[in-house]
Amino acid sequence: MLTYLTSLVVAVIVFCATRFGLSVTPNWGIVWAFLAFFACQISISLLMRRAVGRVQMKIQDIMLDVQKRLEAKQQHFARHPMGSPKMMMQQMEREQSAGLERALEACDLYQPYYLWNPFLSRQVNSMKMAFNYQLKRFDEVDALLPKCIFFDPQTIAMKMVRMYRNNDPGLEKFFRKKGARLRKDACVLPVCLYAWILLKQGKNDEALKVLVDAKKKTSDETLIRNWEALVNGRPKQFSNAGLGDMWYALGLEEPKMPKVQQQYRFR
Repeated sequence: MLTYLTSLVVAVIVFCATRFGLSVTPNWGIVWAFLAFFACQISISLLMRRAVGRVQMKIQDIMLDVQKRLEAKQQHFARHPMGSPKMMMQQMEREQSAGLERALEACDLYQPYYLWNPFLSRQVNSMKMAFNYQLKRFDEVDALLPKCIFFDPQTIAMKMVRMYRNNDPGLEKFFRKKGARLRKDACVLPVCLYAWILLKQGKNDEALKVLVDAKKKTSDETLIRNWEALVNGRPKQFSNAGLGDMWYALGLEEPKMPKVQQQYRFR
């Protein structure tokens, strides 16, 4: 909002300066005012892009650091198994939660730029919603959802899960508007999620139809296997495990913990 207001003020100043200070014709005054308006907008947009980019890089660095720490813990556990896989998962969850808390705090660095970009607050709310979802703070997730924009498969899927959990009757409409319209492989997660929901509701034929429609846009292996399972009348073989972390991040199912064999050294 301030971007347009500042540009307008600059345009008025330039018009007055050229019209009355330099005594140019009104038409030329308007031309210079328009040029000043657009130049100011471009300059502010570039400055805001740099400022917002710095905050985005900070959040990305936090998440990369978390990923490296998790990978290091996983590799250490694989080399030196201590305790059960469940204990390892708990340690990794604590590490991830600490990183998500840091990322949430970093989101507050966007606030000074909200007045300059009317869409930025909704984009940041989408990030906050995703972080809170991973932290399983679903009350905060539900409070943020109306203030978010949904432009990627993961956030679309997160809203679908909350609508399913809250028995929201608008779930199908939201899926048709957002999830089903995604192109190519981007549609896989929302489609497989919606098919999973329909199966839980006993709507096997509708789940099959959703997969048939999506199969025209993508050849994803998990989606194809699920389609084959339903076509052959084996809904129990339906599984979204092939989607990996994207699926398990939704919290609908728990990943199977690997069996770790204790290594013994003989002297």
